[in-house]
Amino acid sequence: MGPQTARTKALSPTEEATCIAFRIQAMLPLDDCLYALQLMFPHLTRSTLHRLFQRHGIQRLPGEPPRHAKTRLTVQTDEIGHFYIDAADIRTGNGRANMFFAFDRTSKIALARLYDSPRPANGSAFLDALVNAVPYTIRSVLTGAGKQFTVNQASSSEIRAIHPFDEACRNRQITHDLLPPDQPWNIGQINAVKPPVSGVPASYESHDELREHFLAFFETYNFDRRLKTLRGLTPFEFVCQCWTEDPDIFRHDPRRYGRMLTG
Repeated sequence: MGPQTARTKALSPTEEATCIAFRIQAMLPLDDCLYALQLMFPHLTRSTLHRLFQRHGIQRLPGEPPRHAKTRLTVQTDEIGHFYIDAADIRTGNGRANMFFAFDRTSKIALARLYDSPRPANGSAFLDALVNAVPYTIRSVLTGAGKQFTVNQASSSEIRAIHPFDEACRNRQITHDLLPPDQPWNIGQINAVKPPVSGVPASYESHDELREHFLAFFETYNFDRRLKTLRGLTPFEFVCQCWTEDPDIFRHDPRRYGRMLTG
């Protein structure tokens, strides 16, 4: 009999989960995903990535998500300031680290922060870091219904309980939308391929090594990777172009940030 779970031999479970998370969050075409992910995984090939996306039903980019009774998922395709946010626990030699990721759904600019341990306050701390790092107004954030972002009302003794992340969004006047559970591109499907923390050898010797690796990836991605979906611009160049076209939505001139956005 064959293996119970189909997977490629070219990628480890952690690498597979990273590729799937990147595809779901950034929603980039296959070639752009390949070009960006090869920063971390030089051995990654186009055919391997295509088969991986195909196995998980994300080989085609979704159209505009349908309207949902309790969400406002539709945004103007040319608007910046609408982010996907997700979180993942990653094991290193120091134990479990908690990493948050954010991608602008239009500009594709990305931000990541690593926290030394999973805590309920990490989500609101990351939102504050995101608001301070991005030079333009953040209008909405889209997340899954995980415990990092919302209260499970079914199990909560207080029906009106407010999650710290929701409270931070309200304080910042940012709309927080949840992906409906029936969405085929629900961020939660990352968990289906994410290896459990126990029993998986640590890929990094320390949290600092992991932090250095991922921040270097996001800095190169934001400032050096030209994307077809942005008409050959890097995410940072696209943001600067938006500044010249509509400076009113910006808090600061993005050009002054240089390469400090992901620091």
